[in-house]
Amino acid sequence: MFIHREGDPGGTYLIPQASHAWLAWQVAQHWGNRSFARPAPRAETLASVLLHDCGWADFDAAPSLDDQGRPRVFNQMPAEQHLEIWRLSVARCAQHSRYAALLVAAHFGAMAERKTADLLEHGDTAGARLAQSFGAEMERLEESWREGLGVDARYQPFLEGPGREANALLLDACDRISVFLCASFPSPFEVGAQNASGEAETIHLEAVDATTWRVHPWPLEGDRLRIQCEGRRLATAAFSSSAELEAALVRAPVARLVFTLLRSSAVG
Repeated sequence: MFIHREGDPGGTYLIPQASHAWLAWQVAQHWGNRSFARPAPRAETLASVLLHDCGWADFDAAPSLDDQGRPRVFNQMPAEQHLEIWRLSVARCAQHSRYAALLVAAHFGAMAERKTADLLEHGDTAGARLAQSFGAEMERLEESWREGLGVDARYQPFLEGPGREANALLLDACDRISVFLCASFPSPFEVGAQNASGEAETIHLEAVDATTWRVHPWPLEGDRLRIQCEGRRLATAAFSSSAELEAALVRAPVARLVFTLLRSSAVG
């Protein structure tokens, strides 16, 4: 799945899921201060952010087109294919860390609930049943990993309760921030996070311009954070065939896209 970034002065960009996840990881790497909980266990929680979309690699290597000739995105895919990519992401993440995979499974389990409602709204009952089954599968995996990790003192504080919730919210927040930045979605938007007191808090992000966003309350280190991803710059957003898209991607220059997150009180 490629994320579209259109209307940029530099042209139209296609950003692969791997680079989107890298952008999300850069946010997670600097997450936490006196007001907001830091990721812990750090290595595993950061791994969940970096690896949460690793199942998309094969699809990104051979993208298909939608009905308008544009590279197909996740919400235009058949439910079965989309769920299989989520399943593969969890399995590949588990090869690195069961705790990281537990967070990713919970992340996609929650997304499957929203996907079920959306599919039912559009009359796709077969797809909705697949999404419900996927959600139950993720719950079983979570329970298995919780049981296995429960004997390890490193993970015990983070398998349930506030410790687990802080990491789950962090993964969701960093993923959502990256998607909004990469896809140039409308401003403002909100994400949820756990503050240092263990309470859920809403964080507001509002665009200053195409690459700069003010953030309040501020959940990161310092007063500003510059982050980056990479995308291929294309001369057109639509193609007559998948072969034409593949040829355009081979020729397309790779561009580094830079974004800045600012504390609301920061200057510039």
